[in-house]
Amino acid sequence: MILLIRRFVTFTKMLVAAAGAFAALCTGAIACLQFGFWLIARRWSPVPVSRILELAQIEVQRRYFPASVDASQSNGLDAQALIEWVLDLPAILALFVSVALLGLVYLLLISVEKRLRGSATGY
Repeated sequence: MILLIRRFVTFTKMLVAAAGAFAALCTGAIACLQFGFWLIARRWSPVPVSRILELAQIEVQRRYFPASVDASQSNGLDAQALIEWVLDLPAILALFVSVALLGLVYLLLISVEKRLRGSATGY
């Protein structure tokens, strides 16, 4: 049973490492894209998460308010408002957070793997 769990942890660790590498690669690509836009326009304009999803042809339902309605006076914090907030974040920030979280998960998996090795040898 321990052997099966160790294999699962090792496999999961490899998946997390691959996801972290891909997220880091995407972070670098977005940073280069934004830097290129900055060089051309001489104005820093962050690329929001919603724009990246549009480029990937992933449609996310957005909520639009007419100019006569104050959007800040909506019914408080709901799921749609949270989704809107995340979609408006700069993509580079979302990618940095994801790389950091994947790094923490990777460290956690290393710790679990060490504990499993110790329990298998009897220490």
